[in-house]
Amino acid sequence: MPETETAEALEGSAQLMEAYANRAERQKENRPADGWKVSCWQMAATDFRQKAAEYRARIPAAKAMVAYAPKVTLQRVRLDSGGYDHCGAYWGIGSPLYWAATDDGQLDETFRASSRDAAKAHVRESIPHATFYN
Repeated sequence: MPETETAEALEGSAQLMEAYANRAERQKENRPADGWKVSCWQMAATDFRQKAAEYRARIPAAKAMVAYAPKVTLQRVRLDSGGYDHCGAYWGIGSPLYWAATDDGQLDETFRASSRDAAKAHVRESIPHATFYN
């Protein structure tokens, strides 16, 4: 599985699985007429080709994610000394609390981050091309 879900990484992984499948089929052909070993290599080739197809099936979603670049509202939620926000919700004491949301509703999340830059990095893990209003 590729570390990053880019179209290029997925296609590269699919090509690697195809190469593994081709190698397994060559191994199958080089075996003596032992039906069990031949079937094992055939199953391996089938599994590799199935994995390649799964990677290729995820390419459109990866391309769509690149195209998805919404503007994100990112705000720090101020807490009092007891860990409560201005509405009275308890969040506890710890790292600064941030709220991030998009206008289309794809993202609406409250989370902790050590700084504003860390909060932006957190948002970009799920929306790589996000831009921020403030």
